[in-house]
Amino acid sequence: MAEAGPAGAIRYSTVPNPGLSVTIASMQPPVKCLCCRILWSCLFLLFVVPRLGIAETAPPVIHVILWFDTEDYLLPASDDAAKRLAQMLTQRGIHATFKVVGEKARTLQRRGRQDVIAALKQHAIGYHANFHSVHPTPAEYLEDCGLLDGIAEFVRREGGGAGDVRRIFGVGTLACYGQPGSSWAAPAIAALKTIGVAPHGVPCYVDDGSQVGVQNKPFWYENALMAYDLGPNVTRMDLHDPQGVQPAERKFQRIAERLAHDGGGLVSIYFHPCEWVHRQFWDAVNFSHGANPPRERWRPPPQLPPEETEAAFDRFGQYIDFIRARPGVHFVTANDLPEIYPDSVRSVGVAETVLDELARRLIAEGARGVDFQVIGRQAISAADQFELFARVVGSWITGNAPQFPLRAAGLLGPDAAPPVGPAPVAVDWPAFRDATLDVMDFVQTQRRVPARVFLGAYPVPPTDFLVGLARAYEFRRRQGRLPTGSGVPLGNHLELLPARHVAADTQDVFGWVIHRPGFRGQNILALARLQTWTLKPALGVSP
Repeated sequence: MAEAGPAGAIRYSTVPNPGLSVTIASMQPPVKCLCCRILWSCLFLLFVVPRLGIAETAPPVIHVILWFDTEDYLLPASDDAAKRLAQMLTQRGIHATFKVVGEKARTLQRRGRQDVIAALKQHAIGYHANFHSVHPTPAEYLEDCGLLDGIAEFVRREGGGAGDVRRIFGVGTLACYGQPGSSWAAPAIAALKTIGVAPHGVPCYVDDGSQVGVQNKPFWYENALMAYDLGPNVTRMDLHDPQGVQPAERKFQRIAERLAHDGGGLVSIYFHPCEWVHRQFWDAVNFSHGANPPRERWRPPPQLPPEETEAAFDRFGQYIDFIRARPGVHFVTANDLPEIYPDSVRSVGVAETVLDELARRLIAEGARGVDFQVIGRQAISAADQFELFARVVGSWITGNAPQFPLRAAGLLGPDAAPPVGPAPVAVDWPAFRDATLDVMDFVQTQRRVPARVFLGAYPVPPTDFLVGLARAYEFRRRQGRLPTGSGVPLGNHLELLPARHVAADTQDVFGWVIHRPGFRGQNILALARLQTWTLKPALGVSP
């Protein structure tokens, strides 16, 4: 990569030898003729640069997010384990993410463990539910909720715990949220900003699970940045296996090499501080299979002998030292993710040419449905498309000119399933005009995609109306006017294609030992599919 060097010379950094730099001025002969100097520089670039292995692109970067679900508020030894982990990482110059349960934060305060709080504050502080495994868990109390009442219920039950973690740790915002166990639900994600989980103003979700994901990479969902369902890019080591270090190192190396070959990526590594000190998870001792004893009967888990704990810390130290010594590997926290994966559709906006291409894709012959789209370095969700086309076509209807680049504010998905009965596939201009203005008002006031759009007495699915908006947009682009003298063709019960990224309804999706027997979360998955209107890949910053 070229940059200005001394006396206006050009400096090049090399990829094979990152510490090596070559300054043309230092190698060229003392020729004062400007033409001769330019000629020499050209010859240098043509013949010398290739021999030095100089490249103009930076090497792939492997980001590692190391996170700890800090949850056990029953075994006091877990407090010391969390402190020790935080301190040993701080000493190594590594920043991790500690997702703290509300009751854990309050317990540290009651026990006077300011030393633990101070150690953890050197890292990013996230949130991991108010009581974690006390029933009802988040998925249990959100199973029968819709989108809006689910958001309100999550805020009611979890907002106080998030506030306590912020207050006790002295942070203005929490770095991320992640669900306890497999107790995942879409309304929780939509509520994150309300409860104070928004680093750099962006709600962030960090955990591991299979309910929704995009190609085992970070993605956007309900306007939150999700480091979730990373599949083969999630790794751990067996802390208590005497032979566990080298297999874990080899696995990490294979992941890093694969990601480097693909241009870089994110590796997710997670543990629980209590794993260093207990024989059995604290919540399994008390809340398994729907059990919900009163607080006075909660029992701490059995503890490991000190020598086993020490051996586990020693293995972990070896593992972390191996990772941080790998070239091109950088530890990041949840606080860093919004800067690594910015959404320029929100911050910068889309150009008119991007909207032109979106319209062409939406109305293309043989299109099977509505999907997120990637154009250049921008990912545009179906909800983004709905918002942008409604605003542009609505502006033209009201006699205003849209200003490009046009930023999407970010909508949620619908709060109910689309209509399934007969619906018009083409409408006259006055009906379409009035429906568009109504949609504009809905989007501006409700901040979500409507579950149905009324064309007079007839409701149509929002996917079909989006195609109508794209056709009206394309007509004006080609003709220079809106189709006031003709009808507007709509889609015909088009599929919302991103819904395929939600897990199928199987027993293991919510198969956490804490959940009551037979819990499947079918309504949660149905609502999750509606919210895939907001789904799109998170595109990292180019090296």
